[in-house]
Amino acid sequence: MNILMSVNRKFLEPLENMIFSILYYSEENVNIYLMYQETELKQDDLKQINDFVAETGKGIIYPIKFDTTELSEMPVTDNAGAFFGMEAYSRLYCAFKLPEKVKKILYLDADMICTGSIMELYNTTFEGKTWIAVRDEGVKAKDLERLKLNPDYKYINSGMLLINIEKLRKIHTEKTITDLIKKNKEVLIYPDQDFINKIFAGDIKIVDKKYNLLAKDIRYKELKEKPLIIHYAGSTKPWNDDVSRFEKEYIEPYYEVLKLQKGKEEQLKYLQKKHEEHGYRK
Repeated sequence: MNILMSVNRKFLEPLENMIFSILYYSEENVNIYLMYQETELKQDDLKQINDFVAETGKGIIYPIKFDTTELSEMPVTDNAGAFFGMEAYSRLYCAFKLPEKVKKILYLDADMICTGSIMELYNTTFEGKTWIAVRDEGVKAKDLERLKLNPDYKYINSGMLLINIEKLRKIHTEKTITDLIKKNKEVLIYPDQDFINKIFAGDIKIVDKKYNLLAKDIRYKELKEKPLIIHYAGSTKPWNDDVSRFEKEYIEPYYEVLKLQKGKEEQLKYLQKKHEEHGYRK
């Protein structure tokens, strides 16, 4: 299974927890391609991630340097943890940065936690599409209008993307992607996410929300199936003090991942104490 991730230094700890949850539930070894900018992750950071993964014995990290010089004037968003920085563009360029042998890859945000094996997601067929993703049910009508998309269009969240690398290489080059970003930059508020929805509308296969459950938008009791990937999208994150907006069914899996790891006992106790002080109740 090939996994793609991309973060800056602020997300190193959440990245470790997300990677642990992927590997813990995986029945086979996982190749993790980490696209990074030299201005954001240093060699010590990469070594920390590599050592962490090596200790699990179930994964290999492949760092890939991502030069964003051409994107220096492109839109980014960073609102108190609601992060859309230059790293977000890695999803659009990965086809041209990854080794030729990689034909498909599963991109996952660092602010997620897996609750079980995601191999069934990885093995989902593309049916001719370039992207497989989950609908973002929180999108507003004004966003669809801004992107000139039909009112009934099913806008997707880019936190989880199964990417048909082989097809993407056939229909685009690094230059055409850059040119399209520049051409549409005035309407890209959620940069890569807006871009995929606008440029690839009709080329996306929608799958069940259990593969990218946006915890801030959906009540747990309304779910038909247990989520396999919980996504803490937005500014509220489980590693911060106040998680009172989340139901316990979304926070307990994050606690569980900390419980399963050696050396995370004190971190878990600290978070539980802080969360309770801010009104969170089990």
